[in-house]
Amino acid sequence: MATTLGYAICGDFTAFEQIAIANWILQIGQTVITNATYQDLIEARIMGDEKINLNSREFKCGGSPFLTPSPPPNFQQFYETFKSQISDEELANLQLAIQKINEELEKIRAEINK
Repeated sequence: MATTLGYAICGDFTAFEQIAIANWILQIGQTVITNATYQDLIEARIMGDEKINLNSREFKCGGSPFLTPSPPPNFQQFYETFKSQISDEELANLQLAIQKINEELEKIRAEINK
């Protein structure tokens, strides 16, 4: 079905137009994959065995909007759990990466302001 749809989308477009359309469709897929991976990471690292859909309206609103809302998740507990899983070495690496990013941003700002 995907192959048939792909040929149908090609239509009378030039090769460059087909590439642009394909890249746009790939970007949609990459966005979905990135979001799913992030959600899986949060569920696995922070929430442990508790599985909830971070993208669901129920989660974002603290419960179903049609029922009495449940109390919001205990984000402090999730933070403490996440914090306890990061080693000092990982934290130092993150701080070093942030420092390098800031240095690069300063270089870019200096170039722009010239």
